[in-house]
Amino acid sequence: MKRLLLPLIAALALPTAANAESHWLIIKVATNKGNSLEKVEMESISQCQEQGAVLKKSISYTSFACITGK
Repeated sequence: MKRLLLPLIAALALPTAANAESHWLIIKVATNKGNSLEKVEMESISQCQEQGAVLKKSISYTSFACITGK
């Protein structure tokens, strides 16, 4: 038990490097009843653009934007 406790405490106490940027796919779907917005977090801006293009081909009246946040 003591063998596991020390590494666990060290892992929690020491800060780790993290990617401060987040990438979001913003989706807008227009219907006859109104517009709908949805956001999905992505791993990278290139993945966001790829998934947005796939979505736009599969659903009509759809637009998307990729944004980078902190």
